Amino acid sequence: MTEEQEAELAALKPKAQRTQKTKEKNAKYYQELRAAVDRVVVLEELAGRGS
Repeated sequence: MTEEQEAELAALKPKAQRTQKTKEKNAKYYQELRAAVDRVVVLEELAGRGS
């Protein structure tokens, strides 16, 4: 690897790490959101049966 390539890698690495962390954070958020939506559906079904 040339010095130029090493410098480029050093410059890009933090951005790549931030992007990866953002993707992980978004995935967790959407997983939690989906779980909440699923729970609402279950609770609404239970409420409907109780009536």
